[in-house]
Amino acid sequence: MPHIAEKFTDGPGPGADAPWPRPVLLKLRDELRARSPLTAAEFQAGLQDAQRRGVSVPESLVSLSYVSERMVYEALSAVTGLALLDLDEAPVSTLAIRLVPERVARRHDALPVAEDNRTLTYATARPFDPGTEQDMSFASGRQAQPALARPSQLAAAFDRFYPRESDVDGLLRRLRGTSARPGRARPRAQSESPITELCDHIVSGAIASGASDVHIEPFTDGAIVRYRIDGILETIFTVPPEAVAQMTNRFKVLARADIATHHRPQDGAFNVDVDGRAVFVRLSTMPTVYGETVVLRVIDSDHHLATLDTLGYEPDSLARFSRAIERPDGLVLITGPTGCGKTTVLYAALHALRNGRRSIVSVEDPVERRIEGINQIPVNVAAGTSFAAILKSVLRQDPNVLMVGEIRDNEVAQIVGQAAYTGHLVLSSMHTGDAASAMTRLLNLGLEPYKVAESLTAVVAQRLVRKLCPACRAPEAVAPEGPGGPGPAAGRMRPGTGCAACKHTGYVDRVAVAEVFTPTDDMRVAIAKGITAVELRGMMKTAGHRSMRDAGMALVNAGVTSLAELNRVLAEDADERRKVGGRKRVLIVDDDRMIRTLVKLLLERDGYSVLQAEDGREGLDMAKVERPDLVITDLLMPDVDGYQVLGALRSDAALSLLPVVVLTAETGPGTERTVLDLGADDYLVKPLDEEGLLRRVRSIFARQPRLAA
Repeated sequence: MPHIAEKFTDGPGPGADAPWPRPVLLKLRDELRARSPLTAAEFQAGLQDAQRRGVSVPESLVSLSYVSERMVYEALSAVTGLALLDLDEAPVSTLAIRLVPERVARRHDALPVAEDNRTLTYATARPFDPGTEQDMSFASGRQAQPALARPSQLAAAFDRFYPRESDVDGLLRRLRGTSARPGRARPRAQSESPITELCDHIVSGAIASGASDVHIEPFTDGAIVRYRIDGILETIFTVPPEAVAQMTNRFKVLARADIATHHRPQDGAFNVDVDGRAVFVRLSTMPTVYGETVVLRVIDSDHHLATLDTLGYEPDSLARFSRAIERPDGLVLITGPTGCGKTTVLYAALHALRNGRRSIVSVEDPVERRIEGINQIPVNVAAGTSFAAILKSVLRQDPNVLMVGEIRDNEVAQIVGQAAYTGHLVLSSMHTGDAASAMTRLLNLGLEPYKVAESLTAVVAQRLVRKLCPACRAPEAVAPEGPGGPGPAAGRMRPGTGCAACKHTGYVDRVAVAEVFTPTDDMRVAIAKGITAVELRGMMKTAGHRSMRDAGMALVNAGVTSLAELNRVLAEDADERRKVGGRKRVLIVDDDRMIRTLVKLLLERDGYSVLQAEDGREGLDMAKVERPDLVITDLLMPDVDGYQVLGALRSDAALSLLPVVVLTAETGPGTERTVLDLGADDYLVKPLDEEGLLRRVRSIFARQPRLAA
């Protein structure tokens, strides 16, 4: 990208001490004379004063009181085409601030204000210094581009965003050779150690950038800190190796986890105050070959609770969901993967039901948001208060409405099903691919088909897609059906080149894509007879049920999101994913949560998208719905084992060519011969060789074109 000065090259500058292109100065003079009583002589005097004192011409004109600061920079913006930022009002990205060390920013009087994966925008009163752009680009690892700001606002902004000794680079320098001491969480306050300050920065930076999660992933030379913003992971900075263990222990102390335990997963939670805002943080750790990964789910408790009207559902879907939760009894499920907004929907439903005439109880692990008028009970397994134990007692409290954070096992499912069947309204969530799969999941958890048929009131399956930036989106060109060649699709838009409003990503915020399933009488009869998810899906389609893709396509056609973004999130089939450059998807089927998490972590680091199923039956359902590119299945699982999974896949015409890798603790030629005879493409023996697993997966995908041929 050419520097701004290269646009004005038709004459020499006025002198070595005032390196502004002469055409800019001439245009600035004419613009100011059109806007104010400034004379040509006064402008010349300002030019000479700037050369003598080594300041910019605008600064000189302001200091001589010929024009106001606002006027001269508005005129300069008109001449150069650069945006003039109001730093007293305009949002400044905390991430951008952290990318550029204070010494670099202050040396050039250039304040980073916005960033994305490719560019960094900085505010400056001196846009024609090529050294500024070069140094900002080098420091941030992005292409730097200037915007204008008034010097008075720039100085005040520096004091706000670069307080002494608070930038991450300074902290990381101080960390070398420094030990951290456990203490209380005090973001933005005086800390006990650089480690404490660094952890505070990580949490406060996540809040400032709107991140939902923080990933801290160790590797050979330290640990990478990444934020998940609008569903996408973005790398923020790297922590030196000598500070990684201290940082992990600091978060463990805050979450009341065991700092002496490094070889098994741990969970915890803590509350902090960030700039006067209450923030709830959930911690999860997982051992890897490089150390413990830490994932923090960041929940801004001061953020307004969503209401039913703000969920973004289509009018018909919203009406059906509202009718379902207004019933006196029944089971209402919210399904989808982690991070799809299930808890947000549950809280919106509780908010709508809170009228003072109902007894409403929620059982949550943990309680993420406090809602007045709701009896919220936290689960504490360590203290003996599990979901099942609490639910048995809660049902003796005469509740009208019961919200269960998640149906995780057979015992909870049985209690929830019985409660819904005997006159309570029960709201809960599950991890399934779509609405039909939720019904199958309930049956797999041991609920009788007739109870599911009679009590299931509604299932909401949803995903979150990014919304196109309204400031820079562009019309989508697609090839219409039939002859005629490509042309613009009415209403469809695509991401633009990016702008300051969207931080040059092309997207701003997210919106829900949801399907709301309410069973008909015919469907209830079929469910009672043990219908499969595939069969139920066919009945739903025949009945005119709108799927998530249908809802998503309505947003695409309205220009709210792009087809590429919808396919990225829903990833309905491999062909569509290849059209939009999607990642290969791998389904891991294993009843061992630690194995599933380890495989997911390894494959995601290698660039794959990973789906998870915790038993063979759920794995088969997900394979039929999600159509992954590869299945990795355990061999020994309860109910439906790996042999049955493999046999079912090979006997299904639509899935018979799907590659399968079998995981097994059994060894010997007999096991190898059996799984390969059944049609497995490869197998691995537990405990897993991590590099061996990656080699097998890469090899299978490398062979796929030949296999397809």
